[in-house]
Amino acid sequence: MLKEINRETITSWKHLELVRINLEWGRIYEACSRVWNKNAVAWLLRHTENNSYILIEQYRYPVKQKVLELVAWLVDKEWLSEQEIMQEEVVEETWYKKIKSIDYLWKTSWSAWKSSETTTLFDIEIIWEKDKQNLWEMEDIKVIEIPYNDFDSFINSQIKSWIIIDPKVCMAVYMTMWKIKKLL
Repeated sequence: MLKEINRETITSWKHLELVRINLEWGRIYEACSRVWNKNAVAWLLRHTENNSYILIEQYRYPVKQKVLELVAWLVDKEWLSEQEIMQEEVVEETWYKKIKSIDYLWKTSWSAWKSSETTTLFDIEIIWEKDKQNLWEMEDIKVIEIPYNDFDSFINSQIKSWIIIDPKVCMAVYMTMWKIKKLL
């Protein structure tokens, strides 16, 4: 591990701080840190009765287009547990109301070379009970259901269409495939 010589704040905003870190041997990093939350959680929803994944497509201003992603949230609601945040977000962003099971998958970095933020991934099996989305006024989220066996071809079609795919989608799906193979 390299020793930190000094750290300089380049700029900071309401929620973020950009720093330049000088390390031994002349190495310099610029990194971003969230200054107001613990981290993030993301959930791969699986509808086991239909043998399918539930993903969302949502417009993301920094890249100025829609992105295929998991249901996720920053852990900023101190008064709620991860499970309560999970239930709230699943109901808000998708039409599914009931969770059958929750399994921890892995903790990953948002961008290990650029940010201190980590994301904890979970695999969630949902029960077929639809409601309507409960989105915030400015949210535009499309719910996409993809059969397990069609995931690779679906991802390939998205790539060919230049759709941005959050890397956590593929990571979570491929981490759950051993379970799915047993189910099919």
